[in-house]
Amino acid sequence: MSITQSSELSLDDLLGSVSSILIDNPGTNPDGSAITPGLPFEEPGYEGSIDYRIRQLSYSSLLTLHSCPRKYELYKKRAKSQDYGKDTDNKSGITFDYGHIVGEGIQLVMQDMPLEKIYPKLLTLWHQDLWDINEKQNKSFWLALQGVKKFYIMRQQGFLNDYELVYYEGKPAVELSFCIVFPDGFRYRGHVDAVLKHKVTGKVIVLECKTSSINVQAGTYKNSAQAIGYSIVLDAIFPELSSYEVLYLIYHSKDCEYTVIPFPKTYHQRAVWIQELLLDIEMIKMYEDHAVYPMHGESCMDWGRECEYMQVCTLNTAHITKPMDASFVDHTQYQITLTLEDLLVTQLAKAE
Repeated sequence: MSITQSSELSLDDLLGSVSSILIDNPGTNPDGSAITPGLPFEEPGYEGSIDYRIRQLSYSSLLTLHSCPRKYELYKKRAKSQDYGKDTDNKSGITFDYGHIVGEGIQLVMQDMPLEKIYPKLLTLWHQDLWDINEKQNKSFWLALQGVKKFYIMRQQGFLNDYELVYYEGKPAVELSFCIVFPDGFRYRGHVDAVLKHKVTGKVIVLECKTSSINVQAGTYKNSAQAIGYSIVLDAIFPELSSYEVLYLIYHSKDCEYTVIPFPKTYHQRAVWIQELLLDIEMIKMYEDHAVYPMHGESCMDWGRECEYMQVCTLNTAHITKPMDASFVDHTQYQITLTLEDLLVTQLAKAE
């Protein structure tokens, strides 16, 4: 029986429950006041000339930097992208919301929340028409719920029963946010899906949730820099930890099945990762010094689709981007914040 026919799900119940869920307004400051676009922005303590937005790094934005620096610049400065039409934009929205719902659902299941409370929360994460579907990738709101339900059943059958969810500062260690402050105003930000600890041995694992519509290959994730960054969170929770494991939990949208791939990680790998981040920052500075972000023509096509900046990337940057103002400031209150110096001190201590 399909999930749309299941007696456990009622659209009326879902919609009725949403009104009781508070949804954060992304258009507000931490104090609740509205963010007003267009207000001038002065960054306290920063004396350089590199745009604030360029200096806000993350795993996904660095992937863009590596594939095409010019795309990175235009994306960060909010250049007007190419309009591919409602159908293409809708499919992209479905793909994003689908992955968000499956990941959030897994986190809630790990917190032992019952399905009847999980489903209404997940409904608030769907920003498309409720019946929209990406048939090629087999993704929709209802199919995302099916993925969450399948994980719930896996847990009932004993999956990860030997592990318990770690708590940090009195809260479950899910979607933990971190920020590394580098010199010259650069910051690297990220989130960890969940941190688990073996009930007997004390072994620590990071649960990383992914969705995919193509065949899963271990090589896709084995050397991912994203997984190395998670050690930042583990340092705060387990200061004496010298190694850990990242458990990739990948839900295949076409087969509706989960694949589990574990990868051990060491702090030697993190030493290399720190060096790579510093090199990325130096590369950005070099682009800024020469006022040129190179275009990588081999990246103009991705998954058979033109880059959204294909028709504008050769134009004058000032004419196609938005000037920096206060509305672009990241007001996120990161749970774990440390500097490069903090990171290096910790790294040296683990090497002793």
